[in-house]
Amino acid sequence: MEEITSPQNPLIKLVRSLDHRKHREKRGLFVAEGLDYARKAMAHGFEPHLLLTNAETAAYHTIPDLIDWCLKQRARVLTISAVLMQRISGLNNPQDLLLVCHTKWQRDPAAFHARRTVLALHGIRDPGNLGTIMRTAEAAGVSRILLIDDCCDPYGPEAVRASAGSVFAVEITRIASDAFLDLAAGWAGDVVGTHLAATESFRQPYRRPVLLLMGSESSGLSPELARACSKLVHIPMAKGVESLNVATATALMLYELELPDL
Repeated sequence: MEEITSPQNPLIKLVRSLDHRKHREKRGLFVAEGLDYARKAMAHGFEPHLLLTNAETAAYHTIPDLIDWCLKQRARVLTISAVLMQRISGLNNPQDLLLVCHTKWQRDPAAFHARRTVLALHGIRDPGNLGTIMRTAEAAGVSRILLIDDCCDPYGPEAVRASAGSVFAVEITRIASDAFLDLAAGWAGDVVGTHLAATESFRQPYRRPVLLLMGSESSGLSPELARACSKLVHIPMAKGVESLNVATATALMLYELELPDL
């Protein structure tokens, strides 16, 4: 088992650099901390690049399955000190295991047509919201997500943590708004958007498959995207409340669409 002792080691510098989106996108790598996250990455066919464990807890003795997976995929497996783990961790209480993984993007939006519900997000800026949405999507049985134009990075540290590992269970496609409009125009079922000016309730039957479109935290759907919807619906709120958090609104919509009996 290799061991890293110096904070100047290139692999330590690599892990720290992945805090920044430009480095994640340049290298196609991201960081996930914790045993449960690593096992979920393995279960969903992600490609490992580097596995670091805390040498002082001998955590590597308890993960032979993960070590075998990494070695078969030609990923490096190393131990580091607790001090170094603290230095590179994004957590106040670092885990004993840190995985660097290759990002994974679904390239063909046409493959989404076969699903009961596909979730499309436009202009989501808060990584905590995006991570929560991914977590809710997995819980509701929705595994396909489209990110339209300039959403925040689903593989950023805050989004990965907020997803509680669901980032590994959903297939994500980045798509430009023009390409999304083409997709929506040929969609076989309903294209559904939430809108403050809508008069129809979100509680209603929908034509399958459903393409659910949720807008940004600050401004909701743009007029162009709203026009692409076959149905615009609203979620009732008490008087004086202007809007719901986008992650909360998405959760209500997904559970209405996928799990109406719960």
